[in-house]
Amino acid sequence: MVDATATYGVMALGFSLAVLAVVTAVAAFEGIWRDNRKGFGLALRGAIVGLAILTIPAVGAWRIVHYPQLVDISTDVDNPPLFSALANASNGAGLIGPMSGDKIALQNEAYPDIVPRYYPLDTVGVFEAAKAIVDRRRWRVLDQSIPADSGKFGRIEAVAHTLFFGFKQDVVIRVVPDGEGTLVDMRSRARNGEHDLGADAERIRKYFKDLDAALQGLGATAG
Repeated sequence: MVDATATYGVMALGFSLAVLAVVTAVAAFEGIWRDNRKGFGLALRGAIVGLAILTIPAVGAWRIVHYPQLVDISTDVDNPPLFSALANASNGAGLIGPMSGDKIALQNEAYPDIVPRYYPLDTVGVFEAAKAIVDRRRWRVLDQSIPADSGKFGRIEAVAHTLFFGFKQDVVIRVVPDGEGTLVDMRSRARNGEHDLGADAERIRKYFKDLDAALQGLGATAG
């Protein structure tokens, strides 16, 4: 895991070198074609590596256009789970409340499937399955409330990291009794930048996919 500012600097340098490699390879191809020079294989390898590296900013640019400018996604936009541990560690800076109306509209339009999940099971069993997924993904748990019985709520607050650059992503999962079953909400927030590139919604989808699989046969439904 590295500092975000330093990472952005290294990324910018890497992409600049990739552009230089492609430009140099094109110039080399022109010389090879015109003067029958050697070095086609080396130039081709340089071009391939440069273009492969440049797919990263290309994909990022596509995601910026394709996904809304959001960095905080919750299955409950009106009463989102709060980052209590993060708030205590940063004097309240992490205690982010409900999203603004325009952000809610953006999320609802782009991610209509990001909603609470209902399971016809007591909170104790659902919490255990939810916590097992957090542990399996090696998210660093900051705080948790373990339900003592089926009438109590549960909560997990953790920090995840992106795969390639190790950026920190805040996650909170809320498990509450709801009638004869349990309702699960999840919130994911990117710390770095002004655009999550769709990563928070993807994290929530993948998490619930794993939770559905863990509680298979119990009739999980969208809340």
